[in-house]
Amino acid sequence: MQNYNEKASVAKRLKGQQLSIPDMRPIFAHWPSEQNEHYHTVKDIVDKQIAEQPMKDEARRAFNNMNPSLLAARWWPRSSEENYRILIDLIIWFGYWDDLSESLAADPSAAENLRNATKVLGRQSFGLATPEEEVDISNPLVLGFRRIGEKICAVYDEEQRKTFLAHVEKYIDSTQLEGEAELSETLPSLKRYWEVRILTSGMGALLGVTEFAAEVKLPRHIVRSAVYESLWTTTIVINSIVNDLISFKKEMKAGSVLSSVAILYQQVDSLDAAVQMSVAHLKILVDEFDHTANILLSKFPLSPEEIESVSKVIDTLRMVNTGNLEWRFFAGEALWSLRLYNADRAD
Repeated sequence: MQNYNEKASVAKRLKGQQLSIPDMRPIFAHWPSEQNEHYHTVKDIVDKQIAEQPMKDEARRAFNNMNPSLLAARWWPRSSEENYRILIDLIIWFGYWDDLSESLAADPSAAENLRNATKVLGRQSFGLATPEEEVDISNPLVLGFRRIGEKICAVYDEEQRKTFLAHVEKYIDSTQLEGEAELSETLPSLKRYWEVRILTSGMGALLGVTEFAAEVKLPRHIVRSAVYESLWTTTIVINSIVNDLISFKKEMKAGSVLSSVAILYQQVDSLDAAVQMSVAHLKILVDEFDHTANILLSKFPLSPEEIESVSKVIDTLRMVNTGNLEWRFFAGEALWSLRLYNADRAD
C-alpha cells in the first residue's frame, strides 16, 4: 500500500467510461440571463488588443478560444460600456496570472516571489501601499493591473477597495494550496475540497467587482453581514459545480482528477450517481440562494434606494452564474453528452 496512488487509481477506473451531463439550464430558468449590448462593438477592440499583447502564441490562442469579451458580456450584461471594458481587462489579467502561477508550480520559490510581488502591486494599484513598498515585477501583462486598479479606484471608496483587495490577496495566497493539492497523490475529502476550491477558483476576486459592475454601492452593514457572505459563498459553489461538471472531460485529458465529480465517484463508485449528486446539490444551492436573497431584502432595515441597490447586486450575482453556463454553451464547451478521455483513442 505504500506506493498506492489514489488519484492514478481513480483516473484508471474512469478512463473510457460514458459521461452524460443533463442540461443544467432549466435549473436557472427563473434567473435573469442577458448579454451586454456592447459585446459586438467591444469584442473587435479586445481581439485586436490580445493580438498585440507580448504573449506566447499558445496563450494567445487560449484567450481567443476563451473569448473573454463574451464571458464578461454574459456575467455582467448590465454594465456600461466603459465598465464592461475594465471587467474584460480584469478577466484577461486574471486568466493570464492564474496560468503564470500554475506554470511555476515546480518552482516554489519563484511562485512565492510572484505571489508576494503581485500583492504589493495590488496594494499600490488601489492606493493602499506603504511608501517603501516596491513592485518586483517586469511582466507588462501582470503590471496591467495598475490600469484596472486606477479605473476601479475612481468608483470605489477606501473601504470598498480594502474589501476587494482582501479577496484578491486571499486568492493569490490560495494558489499555494492549489499547487500542493495538485501534487498530492490522494484525493481530499469533499469538505476539504470545497474549503480550498472556494478560494482557489478566484471567484472571490472576480465577485469583488460586483458593486462596480452593478454601478451601485451597498450599505456596509449588508456587506459585512453573515447573510451576504452566505449569498457570496453560494454563488461561488454554484459556479464551481457547473465548471466541474462541464470541464470534467478537459480535466481528464490534462490528467487531473482533482474535481468534486471525481471525489464523489470515488465515494459511490458510479459516475452516473456522482453526476446526479452534483446536479442535486446544484438545485439545493439555487434554492438556498433565493432564500438568502429574500432574507437580505426583507429582514434588513433598508431605504427604497438601498433596496434597489441590493436587488441589483442580487441579480448581478445570479447573472454571473446564468452567464457562466451560457458562455460555456455558446463557446462550445457545454456538450451535454461527453465521453471521458481514453488514451487509446484519438479524441
